[in-house]
Amino acid sequence: MTNQQPAVNTGPNILLRGAAVAVLAVAVLTFAVLAIIDPASLISLAPEWFGEPGASSLLAGTGLVGVMAGLLYKAVREGNRGHDELATWLTLAALLIVPIFSMV
Repeated sequence: MTNQQPAVNTGPNILLRGAAVAVLAVAVLTFAVLAIIDPASLISLAPEWFGEPGASSLLAGTGLVGVMAGLLYKAVREGNRGHDELATWLTLAALLIVPIFSMV
């Protein structure tokens, strides 16, 4: 049995990823330049509901739910691969986020 190395992926998938990275880099650079040149115009891009009372709690809660979901998803995937100890630590990390909800 031979041990062959996989070929380098040069198909359209790698081109699509490269284009996505380039677009994101241009967007980040644009916002950075805008923040340096005119910070007030960058702040004006935020939606109006962003400044209303309670919006920060909603955004923080949504972010915490997203982090917990990501950790639990990764824990399930690692558990299915046989990495039970890593899955346990990821689950514990997700559960330790729960008390933060009382502060939000």
